[in-house]
Amino acid sequence: MSEKSKHLAYIALFVALTVVLGYLEAMIPVPVAIPGVKLGLANVAVLIALYVMGPRWAFAVMLLKVGVTSLIVGAPSMALYSLAGSTLAYLGMLAAWRFGRFSLVVVSVIAALLHNLGQMGVAIAVMQTTALLVNLPVMVIAACITGVATGTIALGVLKAIPAVKGAADSKKAAGKDSGRLAERHAAAIAGKRPSDELRTAALASEALPERQTAAVASKRF
Repeated sequence: MSEKSKHLAYIALFVALTVVLGYLEAMIPVPVAIPGVKLGLANVAVLIALYVMGPRWAFAVMLLKVGVTSLIVGAPSMALYSLAGSTLAYLGMLAAWRFGRFSLVVVSVIAALLHNLGQMGVAIAVMQTTALLVNLPVMVIAACITGVATGTIALGVLKAIPAVKGAADSKKAAGKDSGRLAERHAAAIAGKRPSDELRTAALASEALPERQTAAVASKRF
């Protein structure tokens, strides 16, 4: 299978996943007095796409997620909540992914928190009242639970799906982004931060001269 065909197959898979999860979360009652707010379970597809295909394709999955789920399981008014929450969640997970110091589950929790904050912002703007902030503690707790759940699911999927080669955002950044994509993918599966191995190697290199000096000194005596 060519890389282009693999891209399209993955996109179709992730969009189908968002539709199923979007339908399921539409049936789950959210304990807040804000109509249209969802838990953001479908963000797991965007998270997986980010680690498997890179930022550009993850952004495409995010847009398709908003459009398709809004048409199938939601009203037009829900699209605004979904777009705000999903966009903020994507930006958060992208920043954490590029920073490269967080585990996959932590990235997922960050995205879930920002997803709910985005929906809260839209609700306050639409209803023109800050009284809705009373729902914020519940939404934060729900985001933490949802983030851990989606992060765990994404981790399991990543173990079965390899990173797509050539999924960089541009030809100019192909080498750099492809390397970063493979690094983030491998680190997520291993359950460690991408820079841990590099840091360990650097510390070992720094300690090597000291150990050599100590060994020479011990031989003299």
